[in-house]
Amino acid sequence: MIFAIIALTGKSTKLWAFPATSKANDLPLELNFKPPNNGAPGNREDDGSRPGCPNVEKPFLALIPVTNWGETVSEYPTFWLYIPYGFGSVDLVLEDENTQEKIYQTKFNITDRPGIASFGLPLDAPPLDLGRKYRWQFLFFCSDNQSYDLSVDGIVKRVEKTSELISQLATAKTLREQIIVYAENGLWYETLTELAKLRRANPQDAQIAADWAALFEHRFVRYEGYDIISEPIVQCCSL
Repeated sequence: MIFAIIALTGKSTKLWAFPATSKANDLPLELNFKPPNNGAPGNREDDGSRPGCPNVEKPFLALIPVTNWGETVSEYPTFWLYIPYGFGSVDLVLEDENTQEKIYQTKFNITDRPGIASFGLPLDAPPLDLGRKYRWQFLFFCSDNQSYDLSVDGIVKRVEKTSELISQLATAKTLREQIIVYAENGLWYETLTELAKLRRANPQDAQIAADWAALFEHRFVRYEGYDIISEPIVQCCSL
């Protein structure tokens, strides 16, 4: 069975088709992310040039599927970006997707070299409500100007941690097997966050490197024209 969704971006209307997810208890040997059958308007890259920002080979990127949609079981998920600069600052803005009410905003200062960086939702923010859709925006400032230079945005939705998921995680013998469980259940934020931790701790591990490549080469994830796989995972930022 195939499910299809339509999502609107600022430039065009796109159609994605998804295979129905399997409910088999046996874990596959390879990481295979199965995205939810959802999508939303959004923009996961900003390749526009700005007077205050030097030209770079890769643009400011949000690491999220092309559907601009990601699900999590966490009240405080971690977001991931590719930051092409080793300076500047980033504002995180969180809004209710349905009402456009601003729920939270904070600023991170860039403190490391360009690379893939994580931005955890700070604990002084309200926890994500179950079943509620949130639009996040990351606004990049190359200088101290009041207006931002670059922006990316997408959706996060907190879903229930089902008894089946709890059982699958409990039977997973390794962190890698837990990551495979997250991927099979379409939990983008957990899949990427835990895999990034594993890759950072084991940079020479061939299996983890293959999993990392498989995730970013996924047809609903890959960035056409940009090599994200080889980018370093950096410490990056401070509040």
